[in-house]
Amino acid sequence: MESATNDERTARENRWVEEIREGSKEGFEALYRFYYPRLCQFVFRYVKSKAAAEDVVHNVFHKVWKNRKGLKANGKLRAYLYTAVRNESYKHLNQRKRDAFAELDDLSFLESRETSPEEKINGKEFKQAVKTAISELPERRRDVFLMSREDNLTYREIAEVLGISIKTVETQISRSLKHLRKELSHFISSEGISI
Repeated sequence: MESATNDERTARENRWVEEIREGSKEGFEALYRFYYPRLCQFVFRYVKSKAAAEDVVHNVFHKVWKNRKGLKANGKLRAYLYTAVRNESYKHLNQRKRDAFAELDDLSFLESRETSPEEKINGKEFKQAVKTAISELPERRRDVFLMSREDNLTYREIAEVLGISIKTVETQISRSLKHLRKELSHFISSEGISI
């Protein structure tokens, strides 16, 4: 489904919104099944706990169903969901401020994403180098980069979720790639990898 064009995705999401507004549990379940794993992976980057990520996403979907009459079929459902879970993540983190170093007990969301051919070339060493290089990015830049590469959000959607301009998104992606090329240069030159 990830290969659907933006127009196809928008049409599908608008159909779900209309169904949900009419009280269709099937439409809601289709939306839930499609976005639940993606949103959990996204939230995990903020809350660092599988259980907390699931709770945050469940809370958002509960609010979506409860407030379904207010949903709009305007092609912005994905950006709305990512914004909602991000905001809910911040609420969760604020509630747990004293316990800020929550256990990193389950990294399965990060490990479950598909590995690219480049990552397979040098196995664990390359994967670790990529993770380290990404973790060194400033927080906002890292968010933008991961939303683009792991969550497959468009630049426009990232701008909406983070409340920044599309130009800023482009700049942050460009700077992220420059940093990764520099940090992974020994892999790139020895294996012919392109980033």
